Amino acid sequence: MTLSELFHRHHWLSIATELIRLYPDEEKQLQAYQDVFEQLRGMAPATSAIVVRLTEIHDEESQNIDVDGYYSDGRVDERSGNDALALDFTPWNQWLGMKVDDRALVDITELEIIAHCLYEMTFISFDQEEIQAKMEGLRKTVEEYENMTPEERKRNTRSIENFLDEINKDEDI
Repeated sequence: MTLSELFHRHHWLSIATELIRLYPDEEKQLQAYQDVFEQLRGMAPATSAIVVRLTEIHDEESQNIDVDGYYSDGRVDERSGNDALALDFTPWNQWLGMKVDDRALVDITELEIIAHCLYEMTFISFDQEEIQAKMEGLRKTVEEYENMTPEERKRNTRSIENFLDEINKDEDI
């Protein structure tokens, strides 16, 4: 089942109730979520080779759902060497064409899947153009970094240790 099919199987009020239950702090933005939901229902899904995966993450204090994707043909990311794909910057019509992982459909209700995906889709912004503009800004930053000489990289970056030391110094003040 694709995400688009899921969105068309349910009404906004049911999704809104689930969204508020799962993300109570988002209630103040419920109208923005509804606007996105309505846009999505009117949007044509793009064909996608990515499958949406929802995974329960348990830690000492809480239980969360991680939303990511993977290629249906088993490809892995060349840089990381794993199959997990961040979907935050993915255009919404591509999200709609993605199949939902069968395990998610067994372990999580359809309304929960929709709520978690809506949250993830709008994590950066409730506006697709703004999301894509931020992605383009990140691409340019990466390109600039990759084009720097080693000396320029050393001048313009710092280690995580130095960064954390600076933060700790600021907290001590």
